[in-house]
Amino acid sequence: MRWTTMHGLVSARRVTRLVLLATVLTSQAAIADPYKPEPGPSQVETFLLDLHDEARDRDVPLRVYRPADADGPRPVVLISHGLGGTRDGLSYLGKRWATHGYVCVHVQHKGSDDGVWRDVPPRDRLEAMRRATLNPDNATNRAKDTTFVLDELTRLNKDEASKLHGSLDLDRAGIAGHSFGAWTCMAAGGMTTGGLRAVQHRDERVRCMIPLSPPVIANERLYERTYKTLNIPALFMTGTLDTSPITSTTAEQRKAPYETMPGVSGGGPPKYLINFDGADHMTFAGETRTNNRLRKADPETDPVFHGLILQSTTAFLDAHLLGDESAKEWLDAGAFEEVVGEQGEVEMDVQE
Repeated sequence: MRWTTMHGLVSARRVTRLVLLATVLTSQAAIADPYKPEPGPSQVETFLLDLHDEARDRDVPLRVYRPADADGPRPVVLISHGLGGTRDGLSYLGKRWATHGYVCVHVQHKGSDDGVWRDVPPRDRLEAMRRATLNPDNATNRAKDTTFVLDELTRLNKDEASKLHGSLDLDRAGIAGHSFGAWTCMAAGGMTTGGLRAVQHRDERVRCMIPLSPPVIANERLYERTYKTLNIPALFMTGTLDTSPITSTTAEQRKAPYETMPGVSGGGPPKYLINFDGADHMTFAGETRTNNRLRKADPETDPVFHGLILQSTTAFLDAHLLGDESAKEWLDAGAFEEVVGEQGEVEMDVQE
């Protein structure tokens, strides 16, 4: 097993690093490497679905990307946008994963979507977005959106009149998200929230999660209670410039969910962290805009980071939704760590 340094403990992960690197060439020669940044073999089709949750009187818009040539039910990945986003965001993920055979369902969360800022004067938009993060209903509704969408997908998969009929393997469902969407991932994955009253929104149908640039609670004394209950395989990502444009979260603090949740060495599931050198908060959103005043990174580096994101996440989904042992070995045995190289640091707590 491998584990990382936390609270002053000696890191077996780093002690074994030289041994691992010495075996990388052997590992790479033995493992087929399908995890290139290029698209997979499938053509992709996309369409919109507009759902309504009558119990909450709440609209839940979706965009679906799926392999056009899929034969039989395919695994499902829910994708949750960040604060101020829409179902059209993070398309670089959904489009690419669909080429590899996944049905990707982008969920739009009312109350924390683009409605927060769209009709607000530019000078007041950041403050409007800050207020949206302080409304606990927005977080709760995101978690409930996850469960509602999975319920609806189950219904539509059985409905012969539905465009999704028979195309979904909901026994193999994962979730990914950026920023507030990473919070949505962690809620589905067992995170404990709720101040003095502990609340969990775990949905047992979600088998693995990919939190990109995860938000972190301000009170470090609550890290243990909040993140110790995360209990599904997780691939966390952040960057050395990943400070929050909305709150006071620092790049270093974004590692807290990974460091606190139990990995294999603590009796938990496999966990991974990639910390990209020079990536900022907007790197993970997938929209390269050189004039975005929220950018701290050089947008010219985005294609490099996006390629590494797509390689690692595809392998992670294959390993933990499809049970692909070669994908798991590619991630765990050092091959991907070599691919990242000087672009970042890879940590993991996995079964040897």
